[in-house]
Amino acid sequence: MNHTDVESKIVNTLQILKQKGDITELRILNTPKGTVSGYFDNAKMLAKSANEFDGNSPGIYITLNPVKPELLARAKNQVKGRAKQTTSDADIELRKWFVIDFDPIRPAGISSTDLEHEAALSLAKKVIKFLSEQGFPDPILADSGNGSHLLYSTNLPNNNESRDLVKKALEALDFLFSNESVDVDTTTYNSARIWKLYGTKSCKGDSTEERPHRNSHIIHCPEEMIEVTTEQLQQLANTLPKVPRNEVNEGIFELEAWLEKYGIKVSFKSPWQNGTKYVLDNCPWKEEHTNKSAYIIQFSNGAIGAGCHHNSCSQENWKTLRAKYEPDYYKGENEKRKPTQADTLIRIGDEVNFFQNELEEAYATIAINSHNELWKVRSKTFKMWLTKRYFEETGQAPTSDGMNQALGVMEMKAMFEGEKRRLQLRVAEDNGKYYYDLADKNWKTVEITPSGCRIIEDPPTLFTRNKNMKEQVEPNFGGDIRLLLNHVRLKSEDDQILYLVYIVSCLIPNIPHAVIVYSGEKGASKSTSMRMTRQIVDPAVRDLLTMPNSIQDLAISLANNYMPCFDNLESLSAAKSDLLCIASTGGGFSKRTLYTDDDETLLELRRCPALNGINVVITRSDLMDRSILLELERIPEEERKEEKEIWIAFEENKAAIIGGVLQTLSKAMAIYPTVTLNKLSRMADFSRWGYAIAEAMGYGGERFLEAYRNNQNKSNEEAISSHPVAATIVAMMREANSWTGTVAQLLTRLDYEAGRERIDTNVKSWPKAAHILSRRLKEVKSNLQEVGITFEIRHGGDAKKVTIKKVGSNDVRIDQQKTGGKIINSDDIELSPDYDEFAEWD
Repeated sequence: MNHTDVESKIVNTLQILKQKGDITELRILNTPKGTVSGYFDNAKMLAKSANEFDGNSPGIYITLNPVKPELLARAKNQVKGRAKQTTSDADIELRKWFVIDFDPIRPAGISSTDLEHEAALSLAKKVIKFLSEQGFPDPILADSGNGSHLLYSTNLPNNNESRDLVKKALEALDFLFSNESVDVDTTTYNSARIWKLYGTKSCKGDSTEERPHRNSHIIHCPEEMIEVTTEQLQQLANTLPKVPRNEVNEGIFELEAWLEKYGIKVSFKSPWQNGTKYVLDNCPWKEEHTNKSAYIIQFSNGAIGAGCHHNSCSQENWKTLRAKYEPDYYKGENEKRKPTQADTLIRIGDEVNFFQNELEEAYATIAINSHNELWKVRSKTFKMWLTKRYFEETGQAPTSDGMNQALGVMEMKAMFEGEKRRLQLRVAEDNGKYYYDLADKNWKTVEITPSGCRIIEDPPTLFTRNKNMKEQVEPNFGGDIRLLLNHVRLKSEDDQILYLVYIVSCLIPNIPHAVIVYSGEKGASKSTSMRMTRQIVDPAVRDLLTMPNSIQDLAISLANNYMPCFDNLESLSAAKSDLLCIASTGGGFSKRTLYTDDDETLLELRRCPALNGINVVITRSDLMDRSILLELERIPEEERKEEKEIWIAFEENKAAIIGGVLQTLSKAMAIYPTVTLNKLSRMADFSRWGYAIAEAMGYGGERFLEAYRNNQNKSNEEAISSHPVAATIVAMMREANSWTGTVAQLLTRLDYEAGRERIDTNVKSWPKAAHILSRRLKEVKSNLQEVGITFEIRHGGDAKKVTIKKVGSNDVRIDQQKTGGKIINSDDIELSPDYDEFAEWD
């Protein structure tokens, strides 16, 4: 590999691992000048310095985490020999990476064989699959030259708590995956850890045919690096087995002889902590567990621990394992206690009707006074009801063991004896009628039909409740929905119409719901307006939510809130944006339950999400297409009121507003069957229902469609301006009718146009390669069509060709265009002399 290739690969590595402005130490070990070190904020200069030592040093390394800027003064963009000072943990600003090193077991100071090298890569892929099933995002997979690496993006403070968390997480992976061939390195937890600089050669020992020197490189990098959360790392760390107390009292126990005696096959054994870990071929408690999930640990003090990582084996241990093969060994310890508490609780449960919902969760229907209440079998409320009934009979409180045993039996009854029923959250439909749950203590609901509304106590559908739901006031059906405009300050009449239509549409079950997005400067009452909106549709104890860090937590928030309102956002990741799309139009979120075989946690989503921020936080076109953008007015100083006064006025109108919403929906139900639209938007159901609702309110359906089209045009402008590729293409085509070339040529052209238009290409969504550009183009195809730009990608021999046109223009080729003093041809772009694509980390 020539010098240019090496430097290019190093710069590519830095583009992936570093952000603009990061300070990085380059460190080369065991050179004739001792340890060589330097600090860099320029990728090209770092690559050049590293390349001078490539192939002549056992290892070339960098600090992964960003170094404090002041260290640049030690050796700025250069290296110095016999370095007296290198980066310490105290010199790191924050932890940007959680790294896992898979090191083949071999004598020290030599390279790995091909088989050893492949074993490390194979184990890394197993860990990727395992962590993915636990909700971890896609990592960077790299070849270190001798083994393999995984790099997960994080955002952790550089403190002792983070260090201990990372250390435990690595120890857990070591316990779960290290085997007789490959170790998971547990020493990479320090924040200043130096790391292989990908693109350079690993040169441990002499290069031989059996143990050759290899080039390190990145094998796979995801399009978007999603951060691993503290909660996910803690969940991983929690899998680390705790050292058990000594359960063997009669001297040294010959564990290996005992295993051989009973035919328990060991897959491999290895040292672990101050003992020996035995990983079993098959689980001795459940033979279907064949993925080496079962283990036995014998410690130097004689203590023995055993277990299996599957949830269904969570109660198993060394005692249950020994009792399985030697039933009389613990005789006397396992004498049955009188199960009076569990029996009593199970008998009390005979008063209850048990069933399962569509997600196979166990529920109980309890008759209380003149109404029925519905609770999960494992919910706090149902446990308290059982405790109350038990106390009334016995005068005592049940123990947690007795309660858990009884609940297990009740879950069994729900799953195997109860019927399967579909549950609803806040709104429901049955036989053409709509129902709205008031969530009050008497479980009243509002029945809505085309002929009117009424409050009933025994609806035909089942509503589920959760601890965040709040009671709705009893509606005043003679009220007016327009009273809401006295409390929410919207800039335009279009926004007012869309807002009122949206409020009514939220109470329609089983249709896709628009995502409402508030924006406005400080003092525009965004949070208060969103809280009022939720108080009308879905009152909650915590009406405003912070956006969770992990996708799993976001899915849970969406599942538990009919109108989840996320406050004060600055941005949304692609994964969260996709999940909000699912919540808007309806769908499910599936996650494998931790340490189970095939069990999944399933979350049913069809919600009315709301977001707010100073700017429009949505950037992806698919979510933008589902959204309504509302801009709020800043409240003048002379009109500002104390919050207490604002809420008193709102509460006075609340019953009338809710009654007006419900009556408007009733009228719209009568109009809806007669509505026929020639053209439907992506939110087709919302368009047709919106027409009927606007007719019911007196605005007129055509006026609603006009307001909705205007809002969608604004959304499309936002989608283009927030998508760097789309914005750059619009700029490029401003004075042109068409452009044709390869995708790679288009990427080069866009890089140039973005620089000229001052469009930021340091963002994650800017493509770094041609194949990624193809995907980015597809993301905004419909948005570009809205502004009269179309494109076609087709195979053209050895490269994909792309043709971009303005709608209605002739196929006129852009032969020349003056830019920056240079003549640029569309098919063969020359860059100006000062254009340096490797000048910075970007």
